Amino acid sequence: MLPNNYSDQEQAIITRFFKSIPKDLCASLSNDQVKAIETAIVSNTVRSEHCVDVRPTIGFGKWRYYAVLLVGRDRRSEKRKNGSLSLLCKSLSIIFGAIILFMSAVLTMYLIKSALGIDIFKHFSFGVWDAFKNTFIK
Repeated sequence: MLPNNYSDQEQAIITRFFKSIPKDLCASLSNDQVKAIETAIVSNTVRSEHCVDVRPTIGFGKWRYYAVLLVGRDRRSEKRKNGSLSLLCKSLSIIFGAIILFMSAVLTMYLIKSALGIDIFKHFSFGVWDAFKNTFIK
């Protein structure tokens, strides 16, 4: 069923695909249909036509994580539509993240200033340094 011009990885993917189909349906396929399915599977899964194709995996104990970085020309026939709701959610997420990042930076600088004993305004304090000291530095 599998021609010899496919790599081991490609043959493994094709075999897994055909094992997931019921046997009676698989037996009813003609040789041309099988070859067309194999070609479609290989062209859409294994072969990469990207300039950069990096797929590292990282293991932490019993968990494994992966990251994918692909760079190349967009060869899709239909362009994806970006909905206005999607754009709104992305914009709000970026704004919210920037605000959190800014507030964290200001708080960190304020704690460093207070730890060094620098007083900008005499006899005035927000009480953040005292709360931080009582909670984390006992």
